[in-house]
Amino acid sequence: MGLFHCPLGALGYGDDGCIQCGLCSAVTRAEKIAATQKMRAWIRENRQSSNPDLLIQKIAVCGKGGSGKSTLTALLSGALEHIGYRTLILDTDSSNGGLYKKLGMDAPPLPLNQTGEGDCPPAFLDREQIYFEEVEEPFVVTNRMRSLVCAGKIEDPLMGCACTIGEYARILIQKLSTQAREIVIADQEAGVESFGRGIEASCDTILIMVEPSIESVELAGKIQYMAQGIGIQRIRAILNKIEDEEQEEFILDRLTEQGVRCLGKIEDSRQIRSRNLFSRELLPEEGFALAGSIATCMLDEAEMTYDRP
Repeated sequence: MGLFHCPLGALGYGDDGCIQCGLCSAVTRAEKIAATQKMRAWIRENRQSSNPDLLIQKIAVCGKGGSGKSTLTALLSGALEHIGYRTLILDTDSSNGGLYKKLGMDAPPLPLNQTGEGDCPPAFLDREQIYFEEVEEPFVVTNRMRSLVCAGKIEDPLMGCACTIGEYARILIQKLSTQAREIVIADQEAGVESFGRGIEASCDTILIMVEPSIESVELAGKIQYMAQGIGIQRIRAILNKIEDEEQEEFILDRLTEQGVRCLGKIEDSRQIRSRNLFSRELLPEEGFALAGSIATCMLDEAEMTYDRP
């Protein structure tokens, strides 16, 4: 298939994983739309059988660049730790590299695309199912109940595209299996490119960070459209950087017009901004203070138990 990367992971037409949708050979816009419709129908059908109870197992944090996705990821994982949940955080952003600092880790994990063996992925990615404890060092670092895996980073010019990074992220999140009180959180790259790579296809929950800009609000509608197209039912907006009631009311009205439900907002915090600036951990108690209501509302919706703080 040349430079084409199948969002479902097939190596070629007719190979394992191929549903013969025709996307790899599509030329016209109509052919591409027809192919993606076949893929979306297949993903919806398989999603319903893999998680019939609609439990929260895998969350994708999406949104515009700079809207606060990594900060929400750190705060949410901290809030979940505070109420008894273990999280595995998957950093899929090929640019920003500071998430490990927000999680209180001394160094980032070795990216999945840096095995030292060419394009060969880490051996554990070959397993049909991957449990948290099977993600091997040095590809994971852990601080208490939060673990971090990095799909890859573009560190130098002329390194090529991020296709391999996206493919490793898609494979890992697809194969990760959660047990009781475990949740995967994928900190996605900006925009909607990850949907084209099929990374969200294995997620059951989408959180969309929305900041005070019309581009961010409109992107929320586009993300919801794409997520609904692959059968994701739990899609929620999180407001961030809101300065006053006028901004909040305007954004909520625009989100409502697009049919996007808002789960809550991250209150402005000088302390969190300072911690981000000085590369200090966003502690679980701080995470619960700012994102605790978001975490508990999600779990309540899914009828999942948690420790009462």
